[in-house]
Amino acid sequence: MEIFVEKNALSFQLVKDVLKNYSVKIISSYEDFKWETKSFPELISLGKKRLFLIYYKGKFFRKCPGTKVYFCCGYKIFHFGEGCPLDCSYCILQLYLNRPGLKIWANLIEDGLPELKKILNEYKEKKQVLRIGTGEFADSLALESICNVSEILINFWQDVNPLAVLELKTKVAISENYFSKFKPDPRIIFAWSVNTEKIVKEEEKGAASLKKRLESAQKAIKYGFTVAFHFDPIIFYEDAEKEYPQVLEKILNSIPLEKIAWISLGTLRYPKDLKSLAESRFPKTKIYSQEFIEGLDGKKRYFIDLRRKLYNSFKKIIDETKDLVTFYFCMEGERMWEEVLGKKINSSFQVKTLLDRVALNLCSGKTKLNLGDLNEK
Repeated sequence: MEIFVEKNALSFQLVKDVLKNYSVKIISSYEDFKWETKSFPELISLGKKRLFLIYYKGKFFRKCPGTKVYFCCGYKIFHFGEGCPLDCSYCILQLYLNRPGLKIWANLIEDGLPELKKILNEYKEKKQVLRIGTGEFADSLALESICNVSEILINFWQDVNPLAVLELKTKVAISENYFSKFKPDPRIIFAWSVNTEKIVKEEEKGAASLKKRLESAQKAIKYGFTVAFHFDPIIFYEDAEKEYPQVLEKILNSIPLEKIAWISLGTLRYPKDLKSLAESRFPKTKIYSQEFIEGLDGKKRYFIDLRRKLYNSFKKIIDETKDLVTFYFCMEGERMWEEVLGKKINSSFQVKTLLDRVALNLCSGKTKLNLGDLNEK
């Protein structure tokens, strides 16, 4: 991994910490960096091996980039950087981030944490639960050995709003030594995106095996944290209906149910321009060869009958455990919620309330607020 630092970012603490352990190259700015003369798909691949520490002038606190036409959970983001060193064939970041390279905001301690603290205090004053994570524009932990962003946030969480939970989404394995550095805190949720062995092997280059992800989750629980799992994207192939439920069974058989915050379900969806870009980078992938329809949000999605078929493959297991584990859909509508999960959900607010209730339970050792108070907000 090559590490580049903008000249005006050298004074920030995160950069100083990186400099203690790594050699870096000083550049005038990311915008002026001279990339090789290559096609954009080639630059994306090249950028996976280049990390830029950049002075960031934007907002660190953001709403999740969901959609207004399907139910969204009201998730919030601490935006610490962009890009991921893993290389999944379905990754939407290939298209969304039109600037190559991995980017971490060098000033996240000096500027990002104060901004986050202000937001946390506002929610505290309103007695509102805040669910916030870091895994939307970057893997939360894939660059942790270099920049320690999640470690900074976990330590920061000790003294923040007791009604806030932090979700760290990843596809990497985490060592026991990492977890042992922190005080136990169930408000910290280590979350793994999961998939079948076939998809992990063929479509998730650089990611940990399912076995390693589950072993990491067990370690997180051992050290007093909560875990979550995201079946997103669920990808159709010949044996998908048989193999996805097997993954869910492995999770529920190896992880104490009371330690699972939630499990989400979402099928493959993507902006239409992603197909040609992804297929040029991953010529062996077959995941875009199915029939898709353009959804209400403009993204390509499986037809509803196929989505229902995939979701219903989980239904027997969900029905057996739904009173013990919170399942939810990412970007689906009322019909799927009722048919598969048996929940009458007809608004994003109801999805938010469902997950806020779980978050409140995780915060129960830090606050005396009750569910009745939450429902009034």
